Amino acid sequence: MAQSLGVLGASLRHSRWTPARLREYRDRHLRRMVHHAYTNVPLYTALWDSHRCSPLAVREADDLLDLPLVTRKDFRARPLGESLAQGLDDSSLIMVHTTGSTGEPFVVRRTRAEDFSFHAFRMRAMRDFGLLRTDRMARIGTHSHKQSPLAWRAAQRVGLFRQAQIPLLDAPPDIAEALRAERPDVVTGNTGVLTRAAREVALLSGRAPRPRFVVTSSEMLTPGMRRRIAEAFGCPVYDTYCAEEFGLIAWECREKGLYHVCDDSVVVEVLKDSRPAREGERGNIVVTALHYYVQPFVRYALGDEVVPGPSPCPCGAPFSTLSEISGRSVDYLRLPDGRELYAAAAAHVIQAAAPWVEQYELVQERFDRVVVRLVPDSPPPPEAQTRLRDVLEALLGQGVDVELELVKEIVPDPGMKFRFLRSLVNRDL
Repeated sequence: MAQSLGVLGASLRHSRWTPARLREYRDRHLRRMVHHAYTNVPLYTALWDSHRCSPLAVREADDLLDLPLVTRKDFRARPLGESLAQGLDDSSLIMVHTTGSTGEPFVVRRTRAEDFSFHAFRMRAMRDFGLLRTDRMARIGTHSHKQSPLAWRAAQRVGLFRQAQIPLLDAPPDIAEALRAERPDVVTGNTGVLTRAAREVALLSGRAPRPRFVVTSSEMLTPGMRRRIAEAFGCPVYDTYCAEEFGLIAWECREKGLYHVCDDSVVVEVLKDSRPAREGERGNIVVTALHYYVQPFVRYALGDEVVPGPSPCPCGAPFSTLSEISGRSVDYLRLPDGRELYAAAAAHVIQAAAPWVEQYELVQERFDRVVVRLVPDSPPPPEAQTRLRDVLEALLGQGVDVELELVKEIVPDPGMKFRFLRSLVNRDL
């Protein structure tokens, strides 16, 4: 646990470094990661050899342009062992399932030490937002307490960094009631869930929850969403940009409203037509993890669009910035019986009931009709399709017609963004 706490302490010290010192730290770890990926991970060995790339040529972040991009499809197209460092005991690794917001289920693997680093950088952002060691936090998510690193659980047993877990898939009224019962100092959760829960919080009679601040993640935070959450909870709202492959990528600057890039944990590139985007110019984000050696992600295209800001941040922090994030926007399905079903609920059903599905997309054409487009890894038998349709119809409720459509590929929107849910009836956000 001492080593884990050392990681957290180091991440806090970096906030006081100069930009030059932070860049030196980033580039040193980048060189180490690129060499490791080439030497120990067959996916990168084969890919970089096929492009005649030398890892020795990568000395700093700008040199990454010489390496090819990778995507989730590259990982899924190869046997698992080719994307992991060789010589590891797979049974000892932590496996984290992504929510499938892009319609492509994916499992990320890391060691317990890497998992602590994943949480440590997020804890730094929470500290910047104003989190105190004695605060009680309500976390609306899918991870259980047992999935938290041992060091966090040990701290909570002595009253530090206490967390209450509220299930992500609960109905918004139930989430609001749970928040009222917990009376947390801080609330965190998916942007869309918090937006819907905010409606119910505003309607609560008696003592509504009044945290000091709310932290959003996982989906794009629009000005309207921010306003709705802030008014309902009566406190500031701070946004974070995260991915299961990397953990925290960027977090909102309380002073300037920009996003601090987690430069000591990731290398962020923003590309416009394959060249680095200029400040204020929208482009596609490409991320390299600096500390995850079990399953390295080097020049990984997330599929999101962002806008680079000034570097370093004008607030005085040494971090580079993003001025805008047009990330994943997972929405709710609005159903004939009045329910609003978070799209991740359908994602979990598809992943559990249909392991033969490689990619999927829901299109809600009407309140009572949902088309589910599926890209199978092999032709599924009719009974498998019937089983999936049955569980989806049970989830959506009576009066909703579910049509399964097997397709060879799912075409992204004009911005090349895959969206798990396309709603033609939900227009208020």
